[in-house]
Amino acid sequence: MKLLIQTLVVIALLTGLVAVCTSCPTNPDAEKAVQEKVKVPGLDEAILAKDRTIKSAIMMTWTADVELAQEQLAVEDVHAGKVRITGVVSREELKERAEQAAKEIDGVVDVVSTITVDESLQENRINLGDM
Repeated sequence: MKLLIQTLVVIALLTGLVAVCTSCPTNPDAEKAVQEKVKVPGLDEAILAKDRTIKSAIMMTWTADVELAQEQLAVEDVHAGKVRITGVVSREELKERAEQAAKEIDGVVDVVSTITVDESLQENRINLGDM
C-alpha cells in the first residue's frame, strides 16, 4: 500500500512539474498525452480489489463477534480505503465496537458511521455480559 501511495505522489509531482516547466496554457491533447505516459496500469483494478477486501474483512470481523453478529450492520461503501458503515444496534457499546472494528482493518483510512442505537432491540439479543 505504501508503494501505491508513493507511486501516486510521484505521478502527481511529475504531472505538476510538466505543467510548470512548459509555462504555457494547457493543451488538451498535450495533457492527455502526459496522463497516458504517467498512468499506472492496473491501478484502478488494484484499488477496487483492495476496497472489496476491506469490505469483506469488516463483515467477517462483525460476524465473528457473537454480539455484533446479531445486529443489523452493513458496509454501505468503500472507496480508496474510506469506509461508510450503517445499521441499527441494541446498545451504544456495540455501536462503538462495530466502528472500532472497522477502523482497525488494514487499509482503512477513514470510517464514516451512521449506525444508530435502538435499545428496544435488547430483549431479543444474547448479551455475553449476562452469562
